[in-house]
Amino acid sequence: MQFGFFVHNIPHFCCMKVLITGGSGLIGNRITQLLLEKGVEVVHLTRHLNSKSGVKTYEWNWEKGTIDLKCFNEVTHIIHLAGAGIADKAWTTKRKRFLIKSRVHTIRLLFKHIEALDKLESFISASGIGYYGARNTEEIFTTASQPHADFIAKCCIQWENAADLFKPYARVVKFRTGIVLDKENGAIPKMSSSIKLGIGAPLGNGEQYMPWIHIDDIANLYIYALTNKMNGIYNAVSSQHTTNKELTKEIAVQLNKKIRLKRVPSFLIKTIYGEMADILLKGSRVNNEGLLKSGFKLEYPDVKSALKNVFN
Repeated sequence: MQFGFFVHNIPHFCCMKVLITGGSGLIGNRITQLLLEKGVEVVHLTRHLNSKSGVKTYEWNWEKGTIDLKCFNEVTHIIHLAGAGIADKAWTTKRKRFLIKSRVHTIRLLFKHIEALDKLESFISASGIGYYGARNTEEIFTTASQPHADFIAKCCIQWENAADLFKPYARVVKFRTGIVLDKENGAIPKMSSSIKLGIGAPLGNGEQYMPWIHIDDIANLYIYALTNKMNGIYNAVSSQHTTNKELTKEIAVQLNKKIRLKRVPSFLIKTIYGEMADILLKGSRVNNEGLLKSGFKLEYPDVKSALKNVFN
């Protein structure tokens, strides 16, 4: 398989060493695999040492403010993916504080030791399309759009502001990422399992947009950013605007299953998920023009080809 950009189009990876936080997660794991294939030295920062990762791991604990300083040796690039799962648990007040801290305090802990990063060239951080808020509008958001005022937007604002601490010392890139399409992790397995059971259906009226990106495209995008001097903020989403109803229907097509229910009522989702229901029931279109202008080429620009790859 070939991926969204090609090796002969990128500068050499010689003398590069990449430190990844959140390296065992969905995106981090794929980035690690691809970088190792290119002969790049990769190290992970983790809360629990894991010999199964295939790379050298170093321990840190952002809540205690501790970190193994050996992780910084000869590092030229940091990819920051650490952060608790947004949709993993109900949004209690305590949980919302933890979601923000797991993103912001981890960056601050890295920055606290900036003097140990004398070879640092870039700091590449995840962010989310949640920056634009969980809302249904006719607006197509660009990186110049103003943030919303809900919780998910405030989380992303603080996340991105923390990343900017590195601006005086390195090139800073931030990817506002949509839903990542992957067979084993994320939204697709959850949607697939309900469709297989015959209870899958559009959420609410199904008209909310779900900006998305294929796992290989987002992983390759981070690698592209390492070598192509990207700078600033990019919307890491596909070119095709897709609603919840359209995504659900296409998953069913790939699984050769029928959608038996008309929809999952909004009130039921709100009862189950509380405030977090907003990110399931609301969503607007997001423009990726800046991403394409950077020269990056999406291998999966449409949902049909993306899901066909995911399920095959």
